[in-house]
Amino acid sequence: MSDSYIAPSNPVSRAGAGVVGGIAGGVILGIGLQVFGHIREFAHIAGGSSIAVGWTVLLIVSAVAGCLYGFLVGRAVSAQIVPAIGIGIAYGGLCWIVVQMIAVPIANDTGVFHFANDAIQVLGAYVVFGIVLGLVYAMAGPRRRLYAPRRWGGGYGGGPWYSAIPRPRRPRRRRRASS
Repeated sequence: MSDSYIAPSNPVSRAGAGVVGGIAGGVILGIGLQVFGHIREFAHIAGGSSIAVGWTVLLIVSAVAGCLYGFLVGRAVSAQIVPAIGIGIAYGGLCWIVVQMIAVPIANDTGVFHFANDAIQVLGAYVVFGIVLGLVYAMAGPRRRLYAPRRWGGGYGGGPWYSAIPRPRRPRRRRRASS
């Protein structure tokens, strides 16, 4: 069987690049949570209480969050820094709500949406997680293909403009053999 063509932005490559970005962002998030004293809360998710278990669970959760990032919004930030930062800020805030405000309190048998004194600082750590995730994904993730506009029949007048949207492939017509 010959090698088949795989598009550079298939879901598997986007999810894999998201895992790499998630782990990179998870290290930064873990440092922030370690400083604020919230790393042991992640250990309670797995039934442990040590800092090492907390770090392990945090990195696994970060890898899953990065995988979801690449799968869901990876096409929007492929090799683009500014959208990666913007979407990373929103995604970090969403992760703070889902993980820190809902999942961790449920695992620790505390109140859901309980705002501690340092809740805003922890939100900042999650936003930095989202930014690092987006930047690593944009730099290491799959690239968009750039196509030059068609020279004749429309386009941008043949100038040096490029489109990041793939052109649809039309099947070629076969000419009839003249008899």
